[in-house]
Amino acid sequence: MEAEIDYSKIKFSPATPIPLPFDVQKRIQELRSYLDPNNPNYQPEYQHTNIGAAIKLYEEGKIDGMERVYIKDGEIVSREEACKGPSPSIVEGRGHQLAEKHAYGHWALWC
Repeated sequence: MEAEIDYSKIKFSPATPIPLPFDVQKRIQELRSYLDPNNPNYQPEYQHTNIGAAIKLYEEGKIDGMERVYIKDGEIVSREEACKGPSPSIVEGRGHQLAEKHAYGHWALWC
């Protein structure tokens, strides 16, 4: 016989995703590794300005990894500006994993 569950005591919807904590220091370390030519995930030089800017923004507390931001030419820009050429851009925050894809030319996934 199964115990009955009192659903009235549930304070959140089980279907609502709970965001995982974002480890800023781990992300900074990961971004730095992209600048190392010995790393298999090394990013091309044309992204180094954006990666360096992302590291600085995390270190200064201007971004926290939870809100999505677009970085182009080393500056935070709007999504629309990030999608314009010819300069490359990256996404940090909840969509930060797309930054790697963008570096390899898959920017259409988020533009």
